[in-house]
Amino acid sequence: MLPSREEERTLRVIGVRCSALWNATNYQCRQRFLGGHKVPGYSDLCALMRDDENFLALPSDIRQEVIKKVHEAWKSYFRLRALWKRGDLGDKPGLPRYRKARDGSRPDGWIPIKCARSYAIDARYVELTLPADLRGGHGRLRLPHRGLQRYQGKRGRAEMAYDPGRGRWYFRYTVDQPDNALKPRSREAAIDLGVRVAASVSIDGVGASVHFIGREMLKDWDYWGRQIAAHQQELAHRPKAERTSKRLRRMYQRRSTRLEHAWEAKAAQIVRTLAAHQVGTVYVGWPKDIRRDKSYGATWNGRIHNFWGFSRVLHILEKHCARAGIQMVRSGERGSSSTCPECGSRNVKRHPRHVLSCRDCSLRIHSDQAGSRNILRMNAPACSFPKTPGSIRDGAEAAPGPEVRQWTKHCWVDARNPLGQHERPVA
Repeated sequence: MLPSREEERTLRVIGVRCSALWNATNYQCRQRFLGGHKVPGYSDLCALMRDDENFLALPSDIRQEVIKKVHEAWKSYFRLRALWKRGDLGDKPGLPRYRKARDGSRPDGWIPIKCARSYAIDARYVELTLPADLRGGHGRLRLPHRGLQRYQGKRGRAEMAYDPGRGRWYFRYTVDQPDNALKPRSREAAIDLGVRVAASVSIDGVGASVHFIGREMLKDWDYWGRQIAAHQQELAHRPKAERTSKRLRRMYQRRSTRLEHAWEAKAAQIVRTLAAHQVGTVYVGWPKDIRRDKSYGATWNGRIHNFWGFSRVLHILEKHCARAGIQMVRSGERGSSSTCPECGSRNVKRHPRHVLSCRDCSLRIHSDQAGSRNILRMNAPACSFPKTPGSIRDGAEAAPGPEVRQWTKHCWVDARNPLGQHERPVA
């Protein structure tokens, strides 16, 4: 959004009131919980806060949404607490926190809205219902915005949020849309996720797998990591509570955004490939507990714990598959990279590390390609992979050779011909 200075001051006043109501509501919940009493539900909280000055200072749809967010935070806390008690969660979850900045002030960059009756959006403007004391003859604040409305449908919950890294206000809202029906496709596929090979895709009836090489993604992540470390060294002379800056927040944000852009482009290309081969179900390997109580060295620990976020990747893949009408199923992958996908033998060797050689049937294949094929065989035993024509290769391109895609910081291209898609016929 593009508010003027006066409009931004109004937004920040509303944001401070939202934080004040959150803190007052959360205080009531914490006192009940710490006193051994039941935490009130949403309707009880609304009744409890009805006469509070922070509650009365906001429009009805905004104050109700703030209380609903507090209620959802406590519901999430109790779910995590149940997982922790069962031993499925390592660290004990903390109580929902107060909204408070490092200097003790209330944050002013968040305004939740319950439903579409309190906001409106068109091609140029966003309108927001104002509190009674801020109206000044106008019931709504009209803000210019820049962006596209990609989805049409019934609008629901929304929020205005300030991004301190970019120094901009953003407006997000939900749209109710019917679920995409699954397409009547018969083929199945599997995806093995990794770090060096970010994704290996094997499709039933297709001889060559598709590999998405994570080298350029890793190089870009490490580059921004070095930039962040250098700037943190510049801030080291400050007191501990002040070792941050707008530049540092922006660099963290840029590193995450660039990585997410690469995964969005990768997921889109994977789904296009699956749809072109009439795939109706795809199995994604789930590396359960791969990071728990293990150390791979300082560099790779940082990459695995920060760069390789499985939940985030899974969410992106699931979103793109749902749009294309492809069912995505999470599958275990234990032993998938140490089993021959041709004969099922465990009598294999991994030397070099990325090549799997079977001592029983003499198959040599890329270990990530073997992983995705084995994941598919675990879930679809009748699947087959025809022999690919051409000579047998060793090393990184062990036979049958996969199709390799590399990241150009813009799109994924064929690694053997990275400029092929930009070539023009010579007259």
